[in-house]
Amino acid sequence: MRATAITTEASASAAASAPSPVAQPAPDSVTAADVSSAEALIRKVNENGLLQTRFTNTPPPKEADIGWLKAFLEWLGKVSKFFGDLLEPIAPILPWLLYLLLFALVILLLSPLVRAFIAGKVERLFQRDGLKADAPWRPTAETAAALIEEIDALAEKGQYDEAVHLLLKRSVADLNAYRPDLVRKHYSARDIGKHPLLPEDARPAYAEITRWAEKSFFAGIPVGREGFEACRKAYVDFVASEHLPKGTK
Repeated sequence: MRATAITTEASASAAASAPSPVAQPAPDSVTAADVSSAEALIRKVNENGLLQTRFTNTPPPKEADIGWLKAFLEWLGKVSKFFGDLLEPIAPILPWLLYLLLFALVILLLSPLVRAFIAGKVERLFQRDGLKADAPWRPTAETAAALIEEIDALAEKGQYDEAVHLLLKRSVADLNAYRPDLVRKHYSARDIGKHPLLPEDARPAYAEITRWAEKSFFAGIPVGREGFEACRKAYVDFVASEHLPKGTK
């Protein structure tokens, strides 16, 4: 009993001599200043744009529709199988047939006629900017006389626009017969007039005819007697009246 009393007294003495713990503030002791400071910090973070605070629902990506590709591959497989079945009887000699076809193709490409044809096509496609007009050109006297007779017949009926259009069309046809590599289907009248293969002595007459034809076709301005006479004179001057049959002026 004595020992127990001594131990109890010692424990009480130690507890009395120990420092008292620091009192912690209660959770409900947050002040209005603390709230204002927190709100200001939140606004600052939201305003600087460095952090994403708003999120939107992104729709899931659509799966690529490759049904058409599967169908195409299936069709390709059927075609391959068809030709495989078709060529199966001649499979033993098929390599020799391919060699023979290749040999025939080489001989064809080495043919002078084929090479000249290919060279002409390549020249027309890729060297047009460097082309120059050849010697001066004129339509034949018979061609010019027949054309003048036709346009005069239209003019007598008062069809001046038709006469000028016919003169332009026939002139382009004559140029195409003279140089097949000059006129293309997609060319306009102005494209032909600026083409390097158009003979220099034909440019003034062609430009005059084109000018009046454009007024009629695009602007809707009637050619009239004045325009017809101007185009006719330009054409006759180009052809040179001394080469026309007598009586043509």
